[in-house]
Amino acid sequence: MKPRKKGQQFEISYRCPGYEKPFYERFSSYEEANLRIAQIEYEKSLGVFQPPKPIPVSVRAAKKKHITVSDLMDEYVQVYGLNHWGDSFLSNSRHRIEHYIKPYLGNVAVKDLTTHDLDVFYDSLQDKPAVILKGHKKTDATVSLSVIEKIHALLRSALNQAVIWEYIPNNPADRVTLPKYRPQTRTVWSSSEAQRALDCCSDPVLHIAMLLALGCSMRIGEILGLTWDCVDFSNESISDGTAHVLINKELKRCQKDSLADLSRRGRSKVIFTFPEWKQTTSTTSLVLKSPKTESSVRTVFLPKTVALALREVKETQDALKLLIGAEYSDYDLVIAHEDGRPYEERQIAAMLRTLIAEHDLTPVVFHSLRHCSASLKLQIGGGNIKAVQGDTGHSQSRMVTDLYAHTHNEDRRRLAQKVDEDFFQKRHSEMKKAASDEAFHAYQLLQKNPDIAKLVIAMLQKQSS
Repeated sequence: MKPRKKGQQFEISYRCPGYEKPFYERFSSYEEANLRIAQIEYEKSLGVFQPPKPIPVSVRAAKKKHITVSDLMDEYVQVYGLNHWGDSFLSNSRHRIEHYIKPYLGNVAVKDLTTHDLDVFYDSLQDKPAVILKGHKKTDATVSLSVIEKIHALLRSALNQAVIWEYIPNNPADRVTLPKYRPQTRTVWSSSEAQRALDCCSDPVLHIAMLLALGCSMRIGEILGLTWDCVDFSNESISDGTAHVLINKELKRCQKDSLADLSRRGRSKVIFTFPEWKQTTSTTSLVLKSPKTESSVRTVFLPKTVALALREVKETQDALKLLIGAEYSDYDLVIAHEDGRPYEERQIAAMLRTLIAEHDLTPVVFHSLRHCSASLKLQIGGGNIKAVQGDTGHSQSRMVTDLYAHTHNEDRRRLAQKVDEDFFQKRHSEMKKAASDEAFHAYQLLQKNPDIAKLVIAMLQKQSS
């Protein structure tokens, strides 16, 4: 008896005396399947093994009839979510289920749920106070339209599974009318303002983070998770333009329960978990993990300025290691505190807000620097979308054009000026030249024919009298 791969699961089969057909069981991991095999064989050797009893039809019918939205969401997360979602999406989905879906719809039988119920639910959410994730800044805001849209997407997917599982004949979420939501356009620095921000930045940590975001189109988690073994800034590579960074991990703070659940399913992407530096009851862990998609793993070539800046950071770190000695916690991180500990996203975000306030820069979030980088590369590269896509790590080129082809007022001003010069002014000059040419030809004609000139003068005098 050996486990067999079946889609995302592992199946075992076995026969029992007195039963014509074999029994089948499925597990989420190879280890779980092997453990079950060992259990079966041990219980058989003792003569105490009992095959699993099939769920009676009457029980299945009762479950189908009485299952509530709360029961469905729990089953959906367990059976579907843990096999398809990453840790962040899992945590966010659980938060929305527990704080929004269950309190308002949890007791409703799935078979009784209507499109009208969902319309009323989404409408009422707009007046409900938003439930803030632990560790985030508290506000008096109500549930935003973007969150309502995400709640709807979650419910719709769960109800699709309910249709597949034959709990209901059709999905009531398919015909829902959501409150009108217009995504806000992200504010992005122009190239001149990005340059000014770099010039104003005196903090070496923020400065190198900004250089990596602008020069390499990196996400903040990728920047904070970058290690020196993934950086090449040798003299040879700088001189021939092949200096680069390998982006193959990211630093994130994740919910411990989500990490544990995914780990049990063999789906954890955690490479390393950082220790807690103080006594805490936190429900989260700071981890280095593999990126969420294969396309996010990529090599990005370094602009010479960024490569030289990274070399200076490395020299400073090496000097600190010698000075501090054993007190330095060496995780090989490019961006680290003076004792080697990692920086977190919130710390970099706070540093950027301070820089913006002190130098009267346009308010942006750190992720906007990645957008700025991609827009700049599209402009400089003449719209080479594939090259920019390789740097950003998007799986589809459409995402580059949709998200990053930002226009700025300065660019638009220059465009208007160019339209005036190349179209309107050019046309005006051509008309002026044509008129000038006609007048010159008329002058030449009058010089050659004095009688015509006398006739024209007489006509003009007659019109004026």
